[in-house]
Amino acid sequence: MENKDFDNIELRSEKVRHIIGIVPPRLVRTGTVIISLVVVALAIAAYTIHYPITIEAQGEMKGYDSLVIRVPYKYLYLFNEPRSVWVSYEGRSDNEPPSVYSVASHDDRLFAINGSNYFLAKVNVGFDSVKVRPGLKADVRIIVSDRALWQQVFRK
Repeated sequence: MENKDFDNIELRSEKVRHIIGIVPPRLVRTGTVIISLVVVALAIAAYTIHYPITIEAQGEMKGYDSLVIRVPYKYLYLFNEPRSVWVSYEGRSDNEPPSVYSVASHDDRLFAINGSNYFLAKVNVGFDSVKVRPGLKADVRIIVSDRALWQQVFRK
């Protein structure tokens, strides 16, 4: 085989070149509309979907109205402003929504447990509808940020 047959595109007829050279306008419009709709849907999702940033911690009831939370010490700088917490008490169903409270105070003194450093934060539970008792354990999620995804990306 000679290489000149493959390199010479002019060997095709006028009809074949006409079919190869035309892009169907309906296909171009449909593709443009689909891509535009996908971009708009992603923009709407980024604007409306919230992306909460949380800290996982453990807590224990001290008395009937206060919860003491053991927070990793590396997050101490985040407690200069008020924080909300989601509390799931031991023995409650996973289907029940967590209780939501505000952090009342925190103690910036360092203490170590099993080689990890912590500080304590206190939450006033009050007389919630949840039956609590001293010593009851709790899983706590401290809300650092609850902004929409676009706000996280652009730091608004």
